[in-house]
Amino acid sequence: MKKLITILICAMIAAVCLPAPIQAAQGEAQENPEADPYAQYQSSKDAAVAYLSARQSDAADALYVYRDFSSALNHFTQKAKIDDGNSDYIYDMNENWQEDPFMGDSAIEVRAKTADASWGGWLFLNGYLPEGSTEAQLDFGDVPDAGMDLSGATQLTFWAKGAEGGEVVEFFTAGLGYDGETNARMAEYPDSSVKISLGFTMLTNEWEPYSIDLSGADLSHIGNGFGFVLSGVYSGDRETTFYLDEIRFEGPIEMLQDAPRMIQSYETDTRDDPDELYIQNTAFSYDNALAALAFISDGEQEQAKTLLDAFVYAVQNDRYQADRVRNAYVYGDIRPFPGWESGTRLPGWYDVEAKTYYEDQYQVGTNVGNSSFVALALLQYYKEYGGEEYLQLAETAMDWVLDNCADGTSGFTAGYDGWPEAEDGMETWTYKSTEHNIDVYAVFKQLYALTGEERYGAAAESALDFIISMYDEEEGYFYTGTLDDGITPNKDNLVLDAQVWSLLSLGAAVYAPYQTALDTTVGMQTSEGGYPFHAANSNGGWWPEGTAFTALALREAGREEDAQSALDALQSVQLEDGAFPAATVAELSTGFDLFTGDPWTYRNIPHIAPAAWYVMAVNGFNPYAF
Repeated sequence: MKKLITILICAMIAAVCLPAPIQAAQGEAQENPEADPYAQYQSSKDAAVAYLSARQSDAADALYVYRDFSSALNHFTQKAKIDDGNSDYIYDMNENWQEDPFMGDSAIEVRAKTADASWGGWLFLNGYLPEGSTEAQLDFGDVPDAGMDLSGATQLTFWAKGAEGGEVVEFFTAGLGYDGETNARMAEYPDSSVKISLGFTMLTNEWEPYSIDLSGADLSHIGNGFGFVLSGVYSGDRETTFYLDEIRFEGPIEMLQDAPRMIQSYETDTRDDPDELYIQNTAFSYDNALAALAFISDGEQEQAKTLLDAFVYAVQNDRYQADRVRNAYVYGDIRPFPGWESGTRLPGWYDVEAKTYYEDQYQVGTNVGNSSFVALALLQYYKEYGGEEYLQLAETAMDWVLDNCADGTSGFTAGYDGWPEAEDGMETWTYKSTEHNIDVYAVFKQLYALTGEERYGAAAESALDFIISMYDEEEGYFYTGTLDDGITPNKDNLVLDAQVWSLLSLGAAVYAPYQTALDTTVGMQTSEGGYPFHAANSNGGWWPEGTAFTALALREAGREEDAQSALDALQSVQLEDGAFPAATVAELSTGFDLFTGDPWTYRNIPHIAPAAWYVMAVNGFNPYAF
């Protein structure tokens, strides 16, 4: 342990004895605030913080029945067709109608045929999911505790239009378990309110808002969130087509208050790119940890706490066991629906053609890097504000790494993809990533400092030995990691993060023998001023996230001119709402492949990670340093 203690002492000395350029710049800024070379980025940094805040509060004040097809924000997701027995008179809904939605990517298209006194429609039910099952079931008021508590909702709003105008439809909510005509109770666990209806309403051929007043209604147990019926009595003998969008309950809904929520990682548009469906609902743990760190760096305690409390909930209520951080969760409220024995909600999507709901094996898995960044955020919050639950969760996450990713040699393997809760559902990764070990080094070092636990000190030393072994002195850069044997260096891809995060994590004193890696980094800068994911940069463009953390590292190293050049490039691509795109080209190459064999690329859609790193870069906040 003497080696690690020496490193810690050197790191403390380095923190006190800053490089002369940084000391001079800080001294000038204190004497004359206008001399601060980073003051020019303050307004764009504030815009980035505002963007993260807006993304965090997205849909926090409304409970959606339907926002977009297969959206994680949708509630009452189980659909039940109802009719008078003449099923030929009602056709299926298309919940992914993309020709002219009122808002977002999609709307609902309904086609029906009525005649005489025939009637039919659909109910949007909460349903239930039995423990151990993967298929939700319909519930018509027969299952206890399978209704949502919507107390506080003042109205149900939605947008609708007819294909031609003149279409007549009844819209309603609640009433599950009651006779529709007499309101007689028909089920053991009916809704807490009888049907609340807007009545039969004539639509126009333009999108129009509609509202069902919920004043005075008992909404404490609602299994039917929304429904509609068409009748030949009102429509006559005709075929009807109409559309629905943005169906939601509004008001100070009690169940939404203090809900554990996470931020959607990417702003997707499935109309523009259907492949984005698989990340539409995803709140990557790494991205949300970054957002928490950005909030901490900016003094936004409550917003950081909201995210970290969500991680606490997520792990404590994991569908398998409370010992790991998943690579991703759903965005928004991560709690399971009432009556759904599914644990913390994990991201997924619905495939229309296969009529199957899928989860991504990477997103539901656990890897070392993502776990470490969540732990970094927890420990930075603990350092600044306290809270034993955050220290405990950091220990839980990293104990999982110790128990599952140590192979008896230096460093830690990558983790696994897949479902630990399913038999033969996991794929273990035996390669070692330099980036992952850079992350765990900083976390284990801090846990050792806080707890004095020898296992954390030994783990930090093991990670450091591995990082150093990945440095090619002749070439002047760190390898990306190893092949599957966990030992042989993978020399095929020169990546940015291994060069930059090593400086941020190791600190100036430990990093000193490897300074050439920083020169290698600067040599990767593109003509536009940004930095690519990897040196080959096959598709051109540059990577805003990597450019932001490179700016921070350059600032730490006292290379102010290079740091400001990177920040200038970032300012040039910042969007009006303060966001940054994930890439400056349609598909930015990384040099790696996904488990499917397809190239792993970043797309030019807004991403919260570059915004978070930009905030930290401008604030001069190193998430690895304590």
